[in-house]
Formats: sequence, structure tokens, C-alpha cells
Amino acid sequence: MSANLRAILAIIKKDLSVWIRRPVSIALTLVPPVVFLLVILISAGAVGRNPVALVVLDGGPDAHALASALESSDAFRVREADQAEASRLLSDLDVAGVITIPADFDQRFDARQPDPVTIEINNLNLDFTNDLRRSLPAAITEFYARQPGSTVAVKMRETDLRTKDIGLVQFELIPNLVLLLVVAGAVNGGLGAAGEFESHTIKELVLSPVDRWAIVAGKLLAGWVTAMLVASVVIVIGAVLGILRPAGWYWLSTIGITALIGLASAGIGTAIGARLQMIQKVAPVAINLSIWLFFLSGGIGVAAFLPRWVQTIAAFTPTFYGVHALQMSVFYGSTDQLGRDVAILVMTAILGLAAGALSLRRSTLT
Repeated sequence: MSANLRAILAIIKKDLSVWIRRPVSIALTLVPPVVFLLVILISAGAVGRNPVALVVLDGGPDAHALASALESSDAFRVREADQAEASRLLSDLDVAGVITIPADFDQRFDARQPDPVTIEINNLNLDFTNDLRRSLPAAITEFYARQPGSTVAVKMRETDLRTKDIGLVQFELIPNLVLLLVVAGAVNGGLGAAGEFESHTIKELVLSPVDRWAIVAGKLLAGWVTAMLVASVVIVIGAVLGILRPAGWYWLSTIGITALIGLASAGIGTAIGARLQMIQKVAPVAINLSIWLFFLSGGIGVAAFLPRWVQTIAAFTPTFYGVHALQMSVFYGSTDQLGRDVAILVMTAILGLAAGALSLRRSTLT
């Protein structure tokens, strides 16, 4: 084994052992993704099916059928109540609205007369309000369309672009995985480089009988290995649970894309660490950069639905393409724009490696 290779392996081993023995480093790596994951889990319960109170004043079969249709609707999370309880739930913000099926619903239904189903909405939030305003008429129209001899001729036929539906929490796991990769690579690559300067061991590395490129490669690969170790745990757990499980050969693209993101992040982190040369400065810079990249990559919503000016900025964000490539591979088994995504990630990895190598090389020469 050559001296350069031994030096690279020794640097990787040293940085990994420091990371494992340093609780602060582990916390800096894991806390941001875990916090955002908790935010996603909590916020997921506040979107989607709106909580409503359902008051059924008619005991007839048609009123019962409409109540069942509302309860099975994807738009509502129904809680049956009497009028007094429904009013209390609405005033206490336990429900977003109260749907009332009147006492003469069956009589009017049989007589082919208008049935005044009402909804009382707490318009505290326009998003919830508009959801309810659209959802109740749609649910009632669907109920009437199912009746024998219905005169409702308009029917909806849905054609899905994707082969399967992905839940909100599951969909947001990919940006969170990318955040974990970026934080792990940038923070630990930066801490590894800055730590050499703080402890003055960088002089020993420079004066050792190995090539300068071996020192640079060792520091970069140490950050990359740390990122991949953390990401591999998440991917394995996700695969076992069935929420992050690519199909067939898409495992290869998933692993390759993950490796490219981690490599670019480690290069950027090494550049930050070599430039700042202080551990206390590296962590805030690396974490803030990671969080901004997380948001621009669709961390809190589909990037394509964000305001146009945000989309323009996101187009220059490499993690945007990493998130897209992973979502296509993991969820949909698709190669849609895979060549574009991989090309941008490869260029970013090369630039990240070059930036890390150049910063570390210049710093060791001074």
C-alpha cells in the first residue's frame, strides 16, 4: 500500500473517530433534519381532510346515505354531533365548519325539491375556508350523481400522471434526506478541516512524506463517508418500512444520486472549514447554508408550485435537482429528466471537490 493511500485512510479513520466521540458533531448532523421531520409530521395533521362537525337532523335513508358519502369523502374528517355540540366545537376551533342535513331532507329529496344542506364555516384561514367551499358542493353533486335515474350528467374521470399516490409525509422525506446529506457532508467536512487548523495538526499533515493531494482527498472523503453512513441508515430503515423503497435497478440511481449529493456537500464543507479555520464559525455557516438549500429544494412544498421568483432561484440550486432525481427514482420508478439531474449533480460534485481542494491547499500553504 502506498504512503498516499495509507495517509488517506488514516485521515478518514481519524475524522470518523472524532465524529463518533464528539456528541456535538452528531447533534449538529442530526438535529436539523429531525426537527424538520417533526415539523412535517405535525403539519401533515393540519392539512388534507378538513375536520368538520356533521349534524344530521333527518333519520331517513337518503339523509343517512348523504352522511355516509360525506364521511367517506377524501375532503372531510367528520365528527357527528348534535346542534349544541357542533356550535361549541366550531367556536372552540375544534372543527373548521359545521355541515347540517335538515330535518326534511328525505321529504324534499323524494319530492324532487331543492335540499338546503348548509355549512357554517369559521373563515379564520382562507386556505381551509376555500377547501370547504369547494368540497361540500362537490361531495353533494357526487351523491346525487350516484342516485338511480339521476339527472346529473356531469361526471369526473381522473387520469393520473403518476402510477401511484404518495402521501405528504412520505413525499417530504426525500427533501429531508437531502437535508441530512448536505448537513452531514458540509458540517463534518468543515469541522474536520477547521479542527486541523485549531489544533495546529495541519502542519504535521503538510510536513508528512505524502503528496498534498492525498491530504485534501482524505479530508474530503472523510466528510463524504460520514454523510453516506448517516444516509444509509435512513435509506435502510425507509426500505424496511416500505416508505423509501426503489424498484429494480432504480436502487442504483438512488445510491448514485445520494453519493453525488454527499460528495458535493463534503467538498463545500471542506472549503468552508479551510477558509474559516475555526470550529465555532463552521457549524452556523454550514447549517444555515443547508437549511436554505432545503427550502429552495421543495422542503416545505412542491418546488414547482412556489412563486415564480423562488422557482427561478431554485433552478440554480443543485439540491433542487437532487430532490427531483431521488423522487423520480424512489417513488415513481421514472427516468424523467434523470440525465439533466445527474449532469448537474456531477458538475456540482466536481466544483465542490475543486473548491474544497483549492481552499485546503491554499490554507496549508500559508
